[in-house]
Amino acid sequence: MENKKYNNKKIIAVSIIIIFSILMILPFLLVGQIGVDSDWSFHAARVQQIYLNLKKGEFFTYLATDTFSKVGNANFLFYPNFILYPWAFLKFIFAPVTAYLIYIWLIFLATGLIAFFSMISFTRGKIRQSLFFALIYLIAPYHLYLTLTNYVLGEAQAYTFLPLILLGMWNILYRNKWVTLAVGMTLIAYSHYVSVFISAEVCVMILACYLIQNRKIEFSKLVSLLKSVCLFVLLSAWQFVPLFTDYLGKDLSRPLSGFFLVQSAGDFFTTAISNEAVNQGGIGLLLIATLAFGWKLVEKNSKYMWTYILGIIITWMITAAFPWKYFTNTPLSIIQFPYRYTSYAIAFLAVILSKILIDLEFSNVNNRLITSIIVLLFLTLYAGSIYSDLSRNKNSINKNPILTSTRRGQYRTLTSASDLPVIVTNNFYNKQFSYGALYGETDYMPEKASKEWESVLNRITIINGKRVAVYQESQPNKLIYKVKLPQNSIINFPALAYTHTVVTVNGDRTKFDISNRGTVQLKLNSGNYKIEVAYVPTKLLMVLRIVALIGWIFLILRTLFSLKHS
Repeated sequence: MENKKYNNKKIIAVSIIIIFSILMILPFLLVGQIGVDSDWSFHAARVQQIYLNLKKGEFFTYLATDTFSKVGNANFLFYPNFILYPWAFLKFIFAPVTAYLIYIWLIFLATGLIAFFSMISFTRGKIRQSLFFALIYLIAPYHLYLTLTNYVLGEAQAYTFLPLILLGMWNILYRNKWVTLAVGMTLIAYSHYVSVFISAEVCVMILACYLIQNRKIEFSKLVSLLKSVCLFVLLSAWQFVPLFTDYLGKDLSRPLSGFFLVQSAGDFFTTAISNEAVNQGGIGLLLIATLAFGWKLVEKNSKYMWTYILGIIITWMITAAFPWKYFTNTPLSIIQFPYRYTSYAIAFLAVILSKILIDLEFSNVNNRLITSIIVLLFLTLYAGSIYSDLSRNKNSINKNPILTSTRRGQYRTLTSASDLPVIVTNNFYNKQFSYGALYGETDYMPEKASKEWESVLNRITIINGKRVAVYQESQPNKLIYKVKLPQNSIINFPALAYTHTVVTVNGDRTKFDISNRGTVQLKLNSGNYKIEVAYVPTKLLMVLRIVALIGWIFLILRTLFSLKHS
């Protein structure tokens, strides 16, 4: 009977998370349009290419042949895209803006449920605390910034799985279980590479706290950690193959390293109090209060005090109070923006706040009523955080430009003269892909192409030194050109050349040169030609992908077996 009562409480908590996540996305669905800027155009173009390839029966995408100016940008090889596929599949069912918002709802739902069940395990079954943790983690302003404000989807996806990292390290250090950490790290690797680096840093910090507290670490725990690393490699190695075969040492353009947009401690605290969905002060009002008073409200020398200390340290690392300038020439510089540590600051501080909230006791007040009031408070705080985003999407001030036409003429990005977000609707959604991505268009292009971006992104073909209009067709992972040459010619195509680019001329595989633009160049005799420029993945990539699939099948079956016998 007691077990049934407990399960019913768990079902109620899960139902609250589901309903709460629906209420979070519902106002945006009712608006039915979105104001886009920042990272939107990069991720939307990637999903559009995946969607178009799926329509043509091709599951894997390596090159952008319909988006990113149709020059064969290979950012799909070097930037994770696996968790974008649900968005692409939703586009087959729903109108495009609706598909995105439902995708974000799925991210909200997954984030809330993973946070809930991770905390259930961490606390050994405390449902109210796990519910509070899930909702706090879900409505944190930085999370809303990633998903609804600036569309920073790589980080948003990684944010979903961060609780698994915390639980995974706890399992290794205190339960000798090692699978959770490997699964969490793998899912983050499928989302955002920089978040993998930050997660590894956090794991080292947790390990350091364990050593300080216990003054030793048992050999069995190191073995468990090694097992976790091996499983992570098994499940994720295929993701990293293109980095080694086509990226490192290949003279490709890459995102800048360094520390940018570092916020002062004063600005951080002021913005956090405002509780707006922004990247500065993104821990929000509730967690800044937890940061200030948590030391008084948690038991000393407990796991919560160590969690609180880590929350303080990571929050410190977000701000200019941390001496970032001394680390400019170190591997730490790949994070680019110290505010990226906000996700983990939220996770640690949310653990503390959830513990504080369940310790609240009022005479003659039922726990259910307290829980209801707290959940309502969370919903109210969320409503305040997203008000400006809703107003932008509604175009309440009627100043935002509305996308209604495709780009004509020279290459340009989807921006307005006044630098305001552009309103995208279901009816004109696809017209945005005639424009360049606001950020990331030249990332992962050959350096030569980045320097000659104007002629490349305008798809200019050069024959014998002259600019010529050439027929171009886009196919999944392949660009097709048809040319008629009256004389022997040197043709410089606007197709980016990578290490595993393959060129065929009239069906025959042909060696090619790399032009001064970093593009495919051929020497051909007079005649009619059909030239195909494609990317062919290595056999190692295909084999490791199969290995990962087998690994996931084994883990799923293992989990189902253990649940059946639990």
